Amino acid sequence: MAAPRESHNSDRKSLRKVTGASADFGELARDCVCLANAAGGTLLIGIEDSDDTPPPDQSIDPALVDRIRKRIGELTLNVQVVPELKRHENGGE
Repeated sequence: MAAPRESHNSDRKSLRKVTGASADFGELARDCVCLANAAGGTLLIGIEDSDDTPPPDQSIDPALVDRIRKRIGELTLNVQVVPELKRHENGGE
């Protein structure tokens, strides 16, 4: 199943946005605020803008899911995220 296209209530972000030296939780928080202001939405982390699916060999540390939830809560006011780890049919997370 392909990821939904980006729109006012759906967006994709590279896994690099939340891992490594290029992690930018500030930008991620701004995106979450925008989605919240648009009455909610879905932010898919781990799918590149030009792709419909995550890389088949992509594995995500479950601790990252909790870190995202905590960090967004710290950086925003009255914005709640409910991250969950999902595995695509191609095996990528």
